[in-house]
Amino acid sequence: MLASAETTGAMQSAFDMTVEWALERYSFGRPLASYQALKHRFADMKMWVEASHAVSDAAADAVAAGAPDAPERTSAAKAYTGEYGAVLAHDCVQLHGGIGVTFEHDLHLFLRRITLDRSLYGTPAAHRQRLASILIAREAA
Repeated sequence: MLASAETTGAMQSAFDMTVEWALERYSFGRPLASYQALKHRFADMKMWVEASHAVSDAAADAVAAGAPDAPERTSAAKAYTGEYGAVLAHDCVQLHGGIGVTFEHDLHLFLRRITLDRSLYGTPAAHRQRLASILIAREAA
């Protein structure tokens, strides 16, 4: 659950950094963020960040309350943030260009943290499998 929360924070920071950069970076006399194709990418990334906040908050609330569905919520959070965190981080690096992976820019730190958190305590695929097993056992009962 904590890895999901950390991934969500890293996703938020990387996204905010990328939006700020795209608003400041000009290409052909316009801000980079003004291009429609990039607006669609930013909309997708914003949706992934907001959904990550929601699923991580729900998992944290369930664990704090000792809810019986805490394992499912925790696995759902880990699977979601692990899957979309990596996609978001790579999109952010791509939008920054080469500077995003240099040591002079902090974006690579978020990419590394998200990549590490993705594999800690089980991969997204392992957590989806865990969720499926829990649901199958519940249906059988």
